[in-house]
Amino acid sequence: MASYRVDTDQILALVAKARLIGQQIEQRIADVEHEVADLHIEWQGSAAEAHRAKHDTWHREMQDMKSALADLETAARAARDRYLANVEHNKGMWP
Repeated sequence: MASYRVDTDQILALVAKARLIGQQIEQRIADVEHEVADLHIEWQGSAAEAHRAKHDTWHREMQDMKSALADLETAARAARDRYLANVEHNKGMWP
């Protein structure tokens, strides 16, 4: 019978890296939002409105990404906990 191992810590490290990338993206968006706010002080008309609408869509999608990353982290932690619990259970069945 072949044996296998799952590196649960590596899975959580990957999720943490995804969260860090999400935070970096969020910071870049905050920087862009600042620039856009300054731009709209002087920019008016249909082009400014279209730009604002696209920017708002971008912001909503960022929120969706943050939510998805949080869900991914929750799922990864739950899977890790279940896997480790099963390992312990199986060890108890075959000492």
